[in-house]
Amino acid sequence: MKAQAEEAGRDGASELGVERQPLKAVTITMILMACLMSLAVTVWSSYHSRGLELANASISASNTSHTLANQANSSFKMADTVLVSLVDKVEVEGWSAASTARLRALMLKHMARLPALQGLFIYDETGRWIANSSGTQFDGRNNSDRAYFQYHRQHPGRGVHIGDPIIGRTSGAWVIPVSRRIDHPDGRFAGVALATIKIDFFRKIYEGLDIGSDGRILMTLDDGTLLLRVPFDPGSIGRDTREKPLFRQHATDVEIDGEAFLYSQSRVVDYPAQIAVLRSKDVALRPWRESATLSYLALFVLIAGLLLLGRRVIRQVALRDRLQRDLLATKTALETANASLSAMAYVDGLTELFNRRYYEQTWEREHRRAFRNKTSLAVMMIDVDYFKRYNDRYGHLAGDECLSSIAQTIRRGLRRSGDLAARYGGEEFVVLLPDTDLAGAREVAEKIHADLAALALRHEASPHGTVTISIGMHAAVPERSDDDERRFVARADAALYRAKEQGRNRSAS
Repeated sequence: MKAQAEEAGRDGASELGVERQPLKAVTITMILMACLMSLAVTVWSSYHSRGLELANASISASNTSHTLANQANSSFKMADTVLVSLVDKVEVEGWSAASTARLRALMLKHMARLPALQGLFIYDETGRWIANSSGTQFDGRNNSDRAYFQYHRQHPGRGVHIGDPIIGRTSGAWVIPVSRRIDHPDGRFAGVALATIKIDFFRKIYEGLDIGSDGRILMTLDDGTLLLRVPFDPGSIGRDTREKPLFRQHATDVEIDGEAFLYSQSRVVDYPAQIAVLRSKDVALRPWRESATLSYLALFVLIAGLLLLGRRVIRQVALRDRLQRDLLATKTALETANASLSAMAYVDGLTELFNRRYYEQTWEREHRRAFRNKTSLAVMMIDVDYFKRYNDRYGHLAGDECLSSIAQTIRRGLRRSGDLAARYGGEEFVVLLPDTDLAGAREVAEKIHADLAALALRHEASPHGTVTISIGMHAAVPERSDDDERRFVARADAALYRAKEQGRNRSAS
């Protein structure tokens, strides 16, 4: 009996050992699986975080380049606007001593208001100085050797010209020349109006931006001529970058001297220049590396804790879940912000109308539809009468409010959801009326005139006493599917000029 009891005891211990072995194996397996799963989650989270960090840096570079391009466009636009006024004044009043004195006074007024300008100059057809903003009298200097002067002498076009950077002869500083041609009444070359923009003006702005320790900002002309490089290198100004990989490669990633950069480029919309922003991937990923290092250290502690206490797995998994939800929420917020920026790219910030870019895209679509359906398409060009006088009398802030009021009046004058109003540039607006003939366009124009007259915006510098507009209209059934939008606008623009010649505050077709 004793032997049987001992044998039964050994059998029970053997069964208990057999039961313990699977339980131990299951426990070890669960701990190993938890460790492996924790490692997998950490690696995936780290990889995903790296992608988000790069995406954030890329969005930041894109936003920066877009903002700087808009800022450069505004600076060139202000200089160009000043040149237009100077050219008009010279061509109307000529070179007399009295008109030159008034010209200098106007230059000083512009210089006081526009900090980006280094100087304003007027040269006659031989390159001799006629007037300048510094007040320096003619001392025998001649600028006929300058590239911008040669360009205007050889090209009869009246458009603005942005030349290669030069060192100013009066300031000794690097400047960007912005110039326009002056003509005699018979169209012969009469001289050049020049505005010089300080490169240091852009430099101070760019150096104030946080683009990382190895980041770079480049401003170039469309032909590859380097206008400015930050970090600043005076020896690089004017260098031809067309043969550089950066100029030829339009991508989000570039490699320079063995270092990888995130790259974003934006064109200056109205002028032949572009802004490129480069952010070092290595610098952009430094916060991620620090975070990843901490994550892997935490994983090591987690695995050690899992080997001692299985309950810690639940807490760590919960922590990982919260981190993952935060990451996904951050990604969603970034995508939403990016979508909002894309929508804003088609709206003019001042008037809240569509901008010229959106109008041109819409025109192509409506033109194809009109050609296909053999229906009439109408275009209206609208210009604010005596707007420069309005700005001079009431100031630019009041001018902006005036443009906004006119824009809303134009919007209210549209009859259908398919009609489109856009800001064409400056104080010019354009209206696109699908499936509309000339008579329909006249009805819209009359309503806009009536609504604006009802506003009665005071304009004491206008012969009419209130703010008025002139409208040029053109409507036709497209004869070709590839008809150029400029032809339609040119005809509407010609009608606009007829309306102005007939006394303004009217419509013409």
